[in-house]
Amino acid sequence: MSNYNFTSAFFGGFSSSSSFSGLLGEYNSIKNGSYRRLLKSYYGKYNADGTTKSTEKTERERKQKTSSDTMDSAKKLTAVSEKATSLQNAATKLSAVKEGTSSIYAKKTIVEKKDGVTTTRTDYDYDTVTSAVRSLVTAYNETLDEAAKVGSGSVQNKAKWMTDLTAQYKDQLSEFGISVDKEGRLSLDEKVFRGKEMPDIQDFFEGSNSFASKLARKASSLAGAADLQATRAASAYTPSGDTYKPESMNSGTVFDSLF
Repeated sequence: MSNYNFTSAFFGGFSSSSSFSGLLGEYNSIKNGSYRRLLKSYYGKYNADGTTKSTEKTERERKQKTSSDTMDSAKKLTAVSEKATSLQNAATKLSAVKEGTSSIYAKKTIVEKKDGVTTTRTDYDYDTVTSAVRSLVTAYNETLDEAAKVGSGSVQNKAKWMTDLTAQYKDQLSEFGISVDKEGRLSLDEKVFRGKEMPDIQDFFEGSNSFASKLARKASSLAGAADLQATRAASAYTPSGDTYKPESMNSGTVFDSLF
């Protein structure tokens, strides 16, 4: 092939001198590095999978927040279970049927010391029983407080069963100095409680069909539901981490390596 024909063939591919000038401009851009920098700037915005790095960052932050929220929920659910278990124990103590002096409702030998004088008498242990009722009231309110912090439907339903139960016994509870407010929380007037006859207190709290026994079962059900949801929430947690590896090769990195 002659020089004339080669030159004609080479320049025949351009419709005008401006096309040739454009080619020279691109060549100069490649030669002086500006084209390489442009490509690095462009491809630097993308990951190997084609997603933008800003998208990756947003997704990573979302995963981290989701994981954090999940763990927070697991902790809150565990707190519900712990408080419900404490309530169950307090209610069981009052409802448990025990014979003789082992019963908290039985008469016991009480030793008192006042003004240097020690006296002994046999009477009902109102201090122990009042303390047990006080523990029940405290545990009940704390359980409701913790249950209100979670959104689990099953936990909320079990908590409602408890408030429904106390609402059902509201009038009877008031006779023993235990009031129920509009939010379902309990409060104890110890003076009123101590003014009740111990056999009446025993009849109300002791036994498998008593208020305390029913409350213990409700608390146990709530604790179980909270435990189950806490386990599920904890198992859903996976460390998000940064799945993007800087050393991953993308098209921009490959192209840059040519210059």
